[in-house]
Amino acid sequence: MGFKFYQLGELFGIVLLLGSTAMQMFYLDPLKREIEWRLAAFSTQQSAQIQIKAIYDNRIEVLQALNAPAEKITGAQAARDETLNRFKNSDADISDFMIAKEGVEDYLQYIVLALFAFGTLLAGLGRAMEMRSHRN
Repeated sequence: MGFKFYQLGELFGIVLLLGSTAMQMFYLDPLKREIEWRLAAFSTQQSAQIQIKAIYDNRIEVLQALNAPAEKITGAQAARDETLNRFKNSDADISDFMIAKEGVEDYLQYIVLALFAFGTLLAGLGRAMEMRSHRN
């Protein structure tokens, strides 16, 4: 029992459909989740950075209002700068990750759509040819 050409096309179309679905499920969806998690962490980090800066600024202002020794004020300023510098590295890390993954994600989505469309077309064409051959 040999396959006809359109039956092989239909089978290839179904394989393309399964491949595009697998790429969507096992690569694109986890990549989107990772990006969303990183963005949520980045948002929380940005909020914390603003709060920490405000806390240190208030502390410095209170020390200045109380006429605290200059070394205490400079110590508070140094602590503020050190803490905020830790956040700057993380800002760069998330932006580098987002820039690197954005193009890959877009291209893979186009590939998935093309595979799905081509696979659907082949499977539908194979079914149509099968129905036509049974009618004759």
